[in-house]
Amino acid sequence: MAKQAKIWTRDEIKAKLNEDPKWVERGIVAIYKRQTEDEKRSEATKIHNGVGFNKVDAGFLTSLAKAIEKYGRLTPKQLTYGRKKVMKYSGQLVKIANNEIS
Repeated sequence: MAKQAKIWTRDEIKAKLNEDPKWVERGIVAIYKRQTEDEKRSEATKIHNGVGFNKVDAGFLTSLAKAIEKYGRLTPKQLTYGRKKVMKYSGQLVKIANNEIS
């Protein structure tokens, strides 16, 4: 019998983001990867599709995602601000974790 996949809740995702820096970094990168290629290049949100960063956060969070990809982690200061920002994307992260969006 196959094991049923874990179904994540928003509260569980937020708790993980609060307690584990790797979850913050992985969350930022997961959302960044779902930006369109044009949005990644321009570091701005152009399509309102409910996926990726919003217009206000796109530049900053894209820069953090690129830093994570380049250096493998965030600095303590980047982590503090990144954690605060990524919390608002917990709904998207739930959908990603539950394979509701690819």
